[in-house]
Amino acid sequence: MGAKILVVDDDLESLKLIGMILQAKGYQIVAARDGQQALEKAFREAPDLVILDVMMPGMDGYAVCQRLRADPRTGTIPIIMFTAKGQLADKVIGLQSGADEYLTKPIHPRELIAHVEALLIRAARFQAAARPSLKAKVIGFLGCKGGVGTSTLAVNVSVALARGPAQGKKVALLEFRPGMSTLALQFGLKPRDNLQRLVDQPIGALNAEVIQAQMDRHPTGVMVLSGTPVPLGTAKSIPSLHAAAIARHLGAEVDYILIDMGADLGEVNRSLLKLVDYLLLVVEPYRIALLLAQAMLAALEGMDIGRHRVGLVLCHGAPAAVSLDRRTVEEFLQQEVKAVISPAAELAFQSAEQGQPMVLLQPESVPAMQFRQLAEFLSSL
Repeated sequence: MGAKILVVDDDLESLKLIGMILQAKGYQIVAARDGQQALEKAFREAPDLVILDVMMPGMDGYAVCQRLRADPRTGTIPIIMFTAKGQLADKVIGLQSGADEYLTKPIHPRELIAHVEALLIRAARFQAAARPSLKAKVIGFLGCKGGVGTSTLAVNVSVALARGPAQGKKVALLEFRPGMSTLALQFGLKPRDNLQRLVDQPIGALNAEVIQAQMDRHPTGVMVLSGTPVPLGTAKSIPSLHAAAIARHLGAEVDYILIDMGADLGEVNRSLLKLVDYLLLVVEPYRIALLLAQAMLAALEGMDIGRHRVGLVLCHGAPAAVSLDRRTVEEFLQQEVKAVISPAAELAFQSAEQGQPMVLLQPESVPAMQFRQLAEFLSSL
């Protein structure tokens, strides 16, 4: 699928014509007919490039361009102003508003395509040059649904890793949930607005030093960046560009990044999955959970996350008289189970009450040994 281009023009015929020219070259088109609609679609669709008319009712193209440049979600998107206003003063205002190029109508379709292609190539080169190289091994923890123990698994494996095969190395545990976070609480740390402080900064102001200054340090050495336990919907959402930038900058400085991804494939997680080296999909040994896991695996394949990059973790939340065994789960999902976490209801309760990971609270327990084995596996990848 080609790059996604947002075309903004209040004239319907111009909008259709530009769209047809671009679609003929394989580009995806998102259309908007006024400034406010353009901003809404730019924030929602995250286009790769914007073609922007100037003369529109309400908010003109100059104002739209300035708003796009001022917002960290859209600040680096290439913008072509494409308008009938061809005076030198108009061009100067357009470029000063933040446009990368200023083209006047009418224009030959081949010339428009040439400018679009050149600007997309230039933007890709800039992003590659600005992107810090990752030295970290990035591991994702994704639940087939909520309540399967994804956060608990991520917390305990991070500790097992920091105190075991990655001892002396930098281990970071991240999440980008704008509410209902339990990471800090599971570590016995006081929840803070660290993540929100980072999100409130312009994306260009982020670097490894700024990010690490907002992270909590657990006595085991694990560096933690977590959301807050406020109800979902009451805190600002996390822009995917910020999430990816935080992971990239941090990944250039630490040895391991573990990401608690919750149980969704929304925009933030899709951006993070591009950075993940290996993904642990957490499942329960019950039919409904396996059906959801099956759908999740299919969706991941559709996102080019090959099954060789995914391992199952079978978590038993509580003892049950009847549950599906490891072999049945593997046969149903056609995927290897890399770890089984045994039920330990009393230990899990004490861990939550004391704010201490299970692997520390009872190091000789069966779940603690299983967490350590999983950490050893991840370090060997």
